[in-house]
Amino acid sequence: MIKLRFCLMTLTLAMVMPFLAAEKVTVAAFEYPPIYQDENDKGLSGDIVVEAFKAAGIEAELKFYPVVRLVTMVSGGDVLAGIGGAVLFDAPEVKPNVEVSSLIQWVSQVFIYDARKFPGGFSFTKLDDVTKYKIGVLNGSGVMKILEKTPGMKLDGNTSHDGTARQLQTGRLDLWGVVDLTGLMYMKRLFPAESDNYKYSKAFNKGDVSLVFSRKFANYKVYDDKFKEGLAVIKKNGKYIQIFEKYYGSKDGINKDSLPDDMK
Repeated sequence: MIKLRFCLMTLTLAMVMPFLAAEKVTVAAFEYPPIYQDENDKGLSGDIVVEAFKAAGIEAELKFYPVVRLVTMVSGGDVLAGIGGAVLFDAPEVKPNVEVSSLIQWVSQVFIYDARKFPGGFSFTKLDDVTKYKIGVLNGSGVMKILEKTPGMKLDGNTSHDGTARQLQTGRLDLWGVVDLTGLMYMKRLFPAESDNYKYSKAFNKGDVSLVFSRKFANYKVYDDKFKEGLAVIKKNGKYIQIFEKYYGSKDGINKDSLPDDMK
């Protein structure tokens, strides 16, 4: 009986130990569906980060914060890493405290517009051409930071994509500066009966989505290397492209501009 009990205890420990030993890390993100989102599916980039760490034997938990707080937390060492464009971490007081890791994907930053207002379509040659329009943006986002670089931009910041989408629909905005996949998703979700009226312009910028580590963690480089290792694994085994297919609807539907050069 004692021997049987000992065997059962050994078996139980053997089953439990892998779970006890599983390493966990926290990665900060902000709401920018469907690129990163606080839902069961963590968004295109969010899912890639989780799967890359998983392939390296690490469980990554995404926690969501406003953009400004995310940058502060990564820079200050409150979290190991954050997801976002490198431009978010460019401030002189932030940049020395972070390490921009591998590119996760590219995003096409465009202007969403109502074709009823612009029946001939909306085009521009340079960003100076759009300074006469009122443009909605997400406060603190990479899109906002890019557009702010052009003097005279009439930017109307909002705390949520829902809010900006509704402003565009009611005519309080001329344009919405946003990622293509994101803008169209919101218009379809909020205004399905009229969503076909909303189109997007050519890209005014192709922004990176990267994993950014806090240098305040003494061993951040270890996790950086593990992430790169896991990312290489899911690119090779097909999981990376499968995630893109899920969010773009099909392999043929993937915006090729969103893929890094090694996956085109």
